[in-house]
Amino acid sequence: MKVICPKCKCESFETAKRLCPMVKMPIFSGVPDSVWNVFYKKRISNDYRKGNIIFYQGNRPFGMYFMCRGRVKIVKTGSGLHSGIPRIIEAPALLGDRSFLAGESYMGTGEALEDCRICFIDGAYFEKLFLEIPQVCRAIVRRLATELGHAEEQMLDFGFKTVRGRLAKYIVEKTDAANNRAGATAKTNRNPPASCDIKLPESRGDLAKILGTAPEVLCRLLAEFRKKGWIAVSGRDVTVKDKPRLEQVSRR
Repeated sequence: MKVICPKCKCESFETAKRLCPMVKMPIFSGVPDSVWNVFYKKRISNDYRKGNIIFYQGNRPFGMYFMCRGRVKIVKTGSGLHSGIPRIIEAPALLGDRSFLAGESYMGTGEALEDCRICFIDGAYFEKLFLEIPQVCRAIVRRLATELGHAEEQMLDFGFKTVRGRLAKYIVEKTDAANNRAGATAKTNRNPPASCDIKLPESRGDLAKILGTAPEVLCRLLAEFRKKGWIAVSGRDVTVKDKPRLEQVSRR
């Protein structure tokens, strides 16, 4: 169930220029104010609560989603009702753009991982407003190419890495992201702290689907990492104690 916003803070373009994260996305740099003015008149702004469905696997897209706030998981269900989570999308971002641009049905179901604010614009308006702007077309091509690279890397990980290696890589990537947000990137900090606290944003069940394993295996591996002194775990809170060792394991 979706909840229509009673009042969006970005109800006008003048307000959006200050508040809307979509306007500030690199993909839309160079879009003139006149285009944004039409966009804000034509778009539908919705609030989705955690667990709400944005679109279903197999449905055809009729437009483009613009994620302003929150995180969405793409759940792909295969034969035998087995499901996996190939992607987690975090705002600000486009949502469902590959299926829309390809003219294909959604390959997975979009489900809100947390409370989200998402705008929708009809496909005809999106094509008229944005796809006629060369900068946007080039940015979309770059974005799709980047996603293809990530998909290829994920495919190789599933083909050649053990579940232990995939979990270690996931923790390392979350640690790097936390360090980047704190301004402690590898380039600026040659002596990183001995430990780093991160919070796993996904439930054990969702994380198991992301890694392509069962929740029981995931819990067993987390316990193994903890026993070996690489991490400390309390619920979703993880303290990384031996990142170099995790990096070694992540390459296997």
